Amino acid sequence: MKKEYNYAKLFLILSLFFGTLLVILVPSFNSPDEETHFMYAYEISNGKIQATNKGKVSGHYIPNSIFQRVSKRHELIADFEKKYSYSEMYYDNLYPSVYDEKTFAILSTQTQPVIAYIAPVIGIKIASKMESFMGGKEIGVDVLVQFARFFSLFAYSIICYFAIKITPKFKRAFFAILLLPMSLFLRSMVTYDGFILAIVALVLANILNLIENDNCLFSKKYIILFIITGFVLFNVKMVYSIVFLGVFAISSKKFGDKKTKWKKIALIIIAVLGLTILRKLFYLKINANINALSSKQLDFVLHHPIEYLKILFYNIKGKAKLHSWWMLGTYGYLDTYVPVLFQFLLKIYLIVIILIDIFNEKLKISFKYKIGYLLLMIFGIIGIFTIMYISWTPVVLNKIGGSIIEGVQGRYYLPFLFLLPIIFNNNLIDKICEKNKTIKYLNDKLYYIISNNFQYFTIFSLVFMVIIIVLRYYV
Repeated sequence: MKKEYNYAKLFLILSLFFGTLLVILVPSFNSPDEETHFMYAYEISNGKIQATNKGKVSGHYIPNSIFQRVSKRHELIADFEKKYSYSEMYYDNLYPSVYDEKTFAILSTQTQPVIAYIAPVIGIKIASKMESFMGGKEIGVDVLVQFARFFSLFAYSIICYFAIKITPKFKRAFFAILLLPMSLFLRSMVTYDGFILAIVALVLANILNLIENDNCLFSKKYIILFIITGFVLFNVKMVYSIVFLGVFAISSKKFGDKKTKWKKIALIIIAVLGLTILRKLFYLKINANINALSSKQLDFVLHHPIEYLKILFYNIKGKAKLHSWWMLGTYGYLDTYVPVLFQFLLKIYLIVIILIDIFNEKLKISFKYKIGYLLLMIFGIIGIFTIMYISWTPVVLNKIGGSIIEGVQGRYYLPFLFLLPIIFNNNLIDKICEKNKTIKYLNDKLYYIISNNFQYFTIFSLVFMVIIIVLRYYV
């Protein structure tokens, strides 16, 4: 039989190769919210972690050169006739920038944990030590962005590499999800979405290893790992903390005994909450910048629960196709769409790979945890919509109530994809194969063919993404 691919190694090669192309080819700030993530990373790199109070609001003084580059970004958004020429790329990379003149700005990311920005900050620090090719002055903004992107790509790809390497189950699903064009796109930009996706994969990989591997014990390294990753998920994107449900499914023998199990789990929870409180205390003197409309919107939800449930159902159902497209077939600043056929093929590919793992990987986890993950995933999606309805929708629409929920993006669903093989894992195919040898032969043949060849479609999808990016911005 043909030797199985080293999925982790192949992932790392593909992620770094195609990711580096994206780092260079996608014009600066042409990805969702990249400007605010970069601005905060830039401030951290200069030691300015805390925002500055100015009247009743808090913010940072950002160099005008960064704002000028962001405004140039806006010229490309949704204008498909506007292109980014090689000469523009040349001068944006080689010309120096001036960082002395600054403007006060409120950043939506300014209270996020510093740990979410370590990778881009390292990139910015290294780039800032370089001199411009022209004039020997400070390096240009585009160079800072590219270095921040590359170090994000490198760090998050390494995390994903270990996730795929560690997990004893669903390697194909992990590989396919983490190399979806949108997943790679997020890893290659300055945003914490790629970081969160990598952390979710790493957490689940270690939980699955503890469940499946009889020789794996819950040692101190897992306590430290889960405290760090728990802090990240709880403070950056709380809804994804649901992945830690699997910790309860780990056998008590892996901890030593049942009492020790609950002690260690309690220690992790207390440590995460303690670190969270300390982080909150750090920002006590900073004004909250709470929007009055958001407070009123919350009151609307609390006083009209039935009406809000109708709004919630309408939006989740009504925007499912759009969000699916954004998750699989939209790049740039949510304005670079792929052909419908490609998006369809990518969706079929993802479904097939997940189904292959669902029916052929046997997971030692009880039914109640599968139901628990399913319910938590549903509540997580509801939570995302609710947060956006309260915090973002009234700001965008400038009204209270209403039937539309704004701000939910397709990329928010990506971390939930890892849960599907766990939730729906079953032995249905085994039972059918026991009764029918023909079906068993076809299943084994199909499993062999897909397992040894599915990576070629992944490569094709990444090549196609790069072609679309080139067509969108340069041709």
